[in-house]
Amino acid sequence: MKKIVKAIEGLFKQETDAAPKSAFIMQVEQMLDQYECLFEEGSPYVLNNKLTRAQVEQFETMANISLPADYKEFLLHIGDGAVRDRQFPLSLSHARDCLETSIRNSAGFEYMSLPFSVESCNRYYGEEFDEIDDDISDEELDKIRIEAAQGVLTVHDDGCGYYIVLVVAGDLKGKLYYIDTCHGQGAHLVSDSFSEYYLKWLNRKITERLAFLEQHDKFDCVITHVKLGGNVRDLHVRKKQNDFSFQFEFFCPGDFVREGGHTEYTKVDDQLVVSLSMEHKSYSPLVLEKLEESFELDGAQSLTLMGDRSVHTVIGHVNRLFEHSTGENCFPIYVEGLEQEILIKAPNDLTVSVGDVYKVTGQLNGEVYRIMRYS
Repeated sequence: MKKIVKAIEGLFKQETDAAPKSAFIMQVEQMLDQYECLFEEGSPYVLNNKLTRAQVEQFETMANISLPADYKEFLLHIGDGAVRDRQFPLSLSHARDCLETSIRNSAGFEYMSLPFSVESCNRYYGEEFDEIDDDISDEELDKIRIEAAQGVLTVHDDGCGYYIVLVVAGDLKGKLYYIDTCHGQGAHLVSDSFSEYYLKWLNRKITERLAFLEQHDKFDCVITHVKLGGNVRDLHVRKKQNDFSFQFEFFCPGDFVREGGHTEYTKVDDQLVVSLSMEHKSYSPLVLEKLEESFELDGAQSLTLMGDRSVHTVIGHVNRLFEHSTGENCFPIYVEGLEQEILIKAPNDLTVSVGDVYKVTGQLNGEVYRIMRYS
């Protein structure tokens, strides 16, 4: 009987430990489910296991702080940060290994409980620091460095010395700041709270995925020839549905092969699921010419190769515009011979309407979603 009572008490303690879910947590759960459903084979955004209240409190005791309530809720109800690098937020353990590493070597964790100051942060990470660096002692330099990052917890490593930190001590507690540790730009406010920023970040990820699904017109084709060259290759393919042949450039960063070499990654007779796009870049600009809406063209001439590499002249109609946008000026053109849409990433000053006909000259790129080999 005593064992049963203890078991019930343990279950009650776990339930109490979890505490009621806030509106923030319920919204996050709903949005994570929505994001997961946008992927056929599982979302690339995976979170570590949740922390227990005891684990969170152990960290708070060690650092002599109390974490902002919304961030603590996230750790307890959602997970201890993202599994993959560069995703938001870092786990609580990895958060201690980024911006604070050099600080902790000389100051221990005491620095985290000291109030954060934007002025102190900018003094060390701002552009004016180079002017005083040679005029101060090593002891004063250590003091300035510690003051620059005290009272914060790193929640995102953006690479190249850029970090997002959560303020955990002082008048600015709960706010998020973006800190440039290498290029003299110092700190600037990102958000007034972890919950506000996380919901915006997750909403942006959902929007980007919806835009991706909406913009990419997938179709099946078979490789007839592979032209190698470093980590890019030109794939000559035949569309399975209507035997229309063309080529496109495929960027393959994990498979570097020189021209004349051999690759197992893409071979003749491989069946691919692909989508096509043309993107305006400074080193590879698109030339866009608006044609008359009454313009008619033989389907076979609507996708014309220019030279050996995958530079094409493409003519197509704008039959629809996208509902979801990531801030880029993207629109689809339907190519008669291909019987598919090609995504055009155009300069921002171009205005496009349904019914427009465009002649586009530039690099034709392909994204490969799946490679099937039956031999």
